[in-house]
Amino acid sequence: MPLFARRAFFGMTAIALSCAALSGCVPSNAAVGDTQSPDTAVAHSMEDRDSLSIAMIGSDDVTADSMAMGAMEAGKLKPVYITVSGTVDAQSTAQQGVRDMVQRKADLIIVAGIDVNEANAENWNDALETARKAGVPVALLNPIAVPEDNKLYAATMTINDRMADATPLDDAAVAVANNDPHDREMLVTTITH
Repeated sequence: MPLFARRAFFGMTAIALSCAALSGCVPSNAAVGDTQSPDTAVAHSMEDRDSLSIAMIGSDDVTADSMAMGAMEAGKLKPVYITVSGTVDAQSTAQQGVRDMVQRKADLIIVAGIDVNEANAENWNDALETARKAGVPVALLNPIAVPEDNKLYAATMTINDRMADATPLDDAAVAVANNDPHDREMLVTTITH
C-alpha cells in the first residue's frame, strides 16, 4: 500500500473514531446533561430552540401537563407529548415512553410525575439507563420519588408559579438539552411573559 494511502486510511480512521466518541458522550460521574459549571461541560453541539426535539412523558395530572406543554410551546419549543393518564399502569407506560423517545432520538426527555418505588425501581433504572447510554438527557418534572442513582437524570424541575425568580420551564429545558450550566434542582415556572 502506498504511503499516501496508508496516511489517508489512518487519518480517516482517527476522524471516525473521534466522531463516534463524541456522539456517544456519556460522562462517567454525572448524568447526561448535568452540567453545573462551564468546567464540567461535556463537548456537545448546541441546538437552536426551534430545532430541539423534546419529548414530555406525561403524568396522571393532565392539567399540570397541559400547563407545562403550553409554557414550552410559548417559549418556541415543539415538544412531543406522551400521555399516561388513563392507562392501566401509568409508571410502566411512562417507562415505555422513555424507551420510545430514545429510539426517536429526542434531544431531551422530560418525565413528569415519576414515582419510583420498590416494585418499579428496576424497570425505571433500565428505562433511564437506555436514555443515558444513548446520550439523551432526562429531566424529572414534579417528581414524586426519584431513582437512587442520580446519574440517570440531569435535573429535577419543580413547578412553582409563585416564585418570582423561578426559571421559565422552556429556558430550563433548553439548558438541560444543550448541556449548558444549570442547577441540579430547579424551580421552574409555567407563567409566560
